[in-house]
Amino acid sequence: MAVLDFDPQATVLSLRNARVLAQAAAVSYEDRPTCEQWARAQGFDEDFDFFSSTGVIRNSDTQGFVAQNRQVVLIAFRGTQPNQPIDWLSDFEASHETWGHPVGKVHKGFYEALRAVWGHPVGPKEILPARLLTRGDRAVWITGHSLGGALAELCAAQASFVSHVPVQGVYTFGQPRVGDDAFAQAVHGAFGVRIFRFVNDRDIVPRVPFFGMGYRHYGCEIFFDHQQKQQDGSTCVENLSGALRMALLALNLDPIQEAAKMIAEATIKSGFLGNPLAVLQEMVQARENIALGASKALLAAGTENIADHDMRTNYLARLGTKLALGQTA
Repeated sequence: MAVLDFDPQATVLSLRNARVLAQAAAVSYEDRPTCEQWARAQGFDEDFDFFSSTGVIRNSDTQGFVAQNRQVVLIAFRGTQPNQPIDWLSDFEASHETWGHPVGKVHKGFYEALRAVWGHPVGPKEILPARLLTRGDRAVWITGHSLGGALAELCAAQASFVSHVPVQGVYTFGQPRVGDDAFAQAVHGAFGVRIFRFVNDRDIVPRVPFFGMGYRHYGCEIFFDHQQKQQDGSTCVENLSGALRMALLALNLDPIQEAAKMIAEATIKSGFLGNPLAVLQEMVQARENIALGASKALLAAGTENIADHDMRTNYLARLGTKLALGQTA
């Protein structure tokens, strides 16, 4: 049996765990035999389930797998296939929807994708949350890339708040925003210190849906800059200054200098006696509105055309690993 290079009880950022979870997110794009082969090679040598709503739920394509050993239950969600168009920013898909808990609202399209594999049989049996409810004393870890990262976040929230299953850690890669401020505050307050979002340089996906549309990131951001250097951000719910920094970094601009310029401009526009923060928020939203059309077109062309977003060539490479089939990470 392979020895798992993974700390089941980690409560702080672990690059060892990040490499294993990044590989799980990457292999989730493959077929069931390949996913199971990878899982067993890494030491997840007990029950394995592959789930797919394709052909089970109309107009649904949510896929992933659950693997485990004596200490860990791992859930990995597949992202959008590279050649498929993305409609995350349409008025319908990006509308805020209530979820299984009364606090906050979430992205309608993302939550519907999770519900397609949650709480009912997918194929011959129910997998989620059944595998979590029968986990014993195993630690729960959840991961995903792109759309899969959004589903990982929603799965963690649903497990914790609705099914009362404690989540040990969530690692996502190139993940879009998933919920409003109330949702972000609730999840962050519950286990935000164990949520780690990896963002690669100019990858546009973590910048959508826009801050001005009412969406917020939370947890801890790990950012890889243009020189491939890792920058560990603070653990918090995203605010206006954080959203501005993210937007500017996508353009390879100096976020401090550009933010200072915008703050100065907002102060002047507010007439010094007004509310510069309100003016600054209007300026950020105006810029997001300008970017909306271009972002929709880019996403509609498929993730393969998005710079810095590919799981294998970008995120695995930044972590110094590669997809290992038949060998440990």
